[in-house]
Amino acid sequence: MEITAPDAKGFTIYSKSGCPNCTSVKKFIKEKHFFYSETNCDEYILEDKEQFLNKIENIAQKSWKTFPMVFYEGKFVGGLTDTIDLIDKILLSFEDNF
Repeated sequence: MEITAPDAKGFTIYSKSGCPNCTSVKKFIKEKHFFYSETNCDEYILEDKEQFLNKIENIAQKSWKTFPMVFYEGKFVGGLTDTIDLIDKILLSFEDNF
């Protein structure tokens, strides 16, 4: 099972079909004019869920078992609320520089 590594730029979202938080995080990121790439994980989960979660844990350096699994510039962020908090901080720091 080969899982695509998170992008070094922008957001990377590992999602699954039918996940309302996955839909919400993609909508939020897009509304805030950030770039993201998405990896749908349905096939990985069906193939071997435990192996998939172990690989994500190795990439994230943290155990995470819920969707979405969001990374920013290659570093693990968390889920929906963690991503909203991060974007709010980024936008606030951007405003502070002007």
